[in-house]
Amino acid sequence: MGSVLFFSTAGALEVDPAIEAKRLEAGLARLCGVWEWTVHSHTLNHREAKSKIVLPSADATGVAGPSPSEIRIYGDAVYFRWIYTGGYQEDSMLLTGNKRLEGTFRSSTGAVGAVNGKRLSSCEQTKAEAGKSEPVEAEGKP
Repeated sequence: MGSVLFFSTAGALEVDPAIEAKRLEAGLARLCGVWEWTVHSHTLNHREAKSKIVLPSADATGVAGPSPSEIRIYGDAVYFRWIYTGGYQEDSMLLTGNKRLEGTFRSSTGAVGAVNGKRLSSCEQTKAEAGKSEPVEAEGKP
């Protein structure tokens, strides 16, 4: 007895640029802030490095610090691409509770491993703290 399989042809997904821009804006708002970043390399003797990063960029957060060159967000799935002298690193992560990012990375040098991010502050918190440190002048006083 023979079997016959029928496959339908898949069409290209057409993306509305306006909807795509709104989706990206909402995703970046969820990520916005200062994060504690832990990178654990499986290929470099299980070396671990910690740093603070700003998402989506230093301009958006008002805080200086490293930021990825590219960010793509699809629901809770987040992709980061970091370009540095001599290569790049790509992170594929899952955002949970708008407080944690967990996933894996691979670099152009062949390194692979785990990446975890823990939110230290959101953009709203960061901007409020910056506003508190600025001197306030009283009106009408010389």
